[in-house]
Amino acid sequence: MLLCSVLGRLAVRSWLLLPVLFLGSASLVAALLSLLLQQHPVLDHHLDLSAPLLFGFAAARAAVSAGHVRWRARWQRRVLRFGYPLLMVGCALAVDGLRVPLLAALVVGPVSVALLATMLVRAYREHAECSHP
Repeated sequence: MLLCSVLGRLAVRSWLLLPVLFLGSASLVAALLSLLLQQHPVLDHHLDLSAPLLFGFAAARAAVSAGHVRWRARWQRRVLRFGYPLLMVGCALAVDGLRVPLLAALVVGPVSVALLATMLVRAYREHAECSHP
C-alpha cells in the first residue's frame, strides 16, 4: 500500500507559485488579525510583517515540496530545486521587515488563498500514483 501525498505531483510553474501564494495568504491572515485587534479599524494604515519569518517559511515550503515536482529537464532539477529556496533564504536574511498596505493585503490575500486551494486540489486529483484500496 502506498501512502498518498497531499500535494500529488506539481508542475514546475505550480511549484514556483507555491511560496508566492503562501506569502499572499499569510499577509491576508495578518491583515485580518490587525483589523480584529484594533479598537477603531482603519483600512488606511500599513502592516509591518516579519520578512525573515515569512521568507523562511516560504523557503522551507519550496524545499520540502521540491520532491513532488515533475521536473522537465535535468537543469531545472539541479538549479531550481536548490536555487529557488536559497534565493528566498537570501531574502529572509537581507530584509528585516515588509511594510504592506492593509488594503492591498485584503485584496491580494483572498486571491492567493483561492489560487493556492485550487492548485493543491487540482494537484491532488491528478495524482495517479496513489492507489486506493
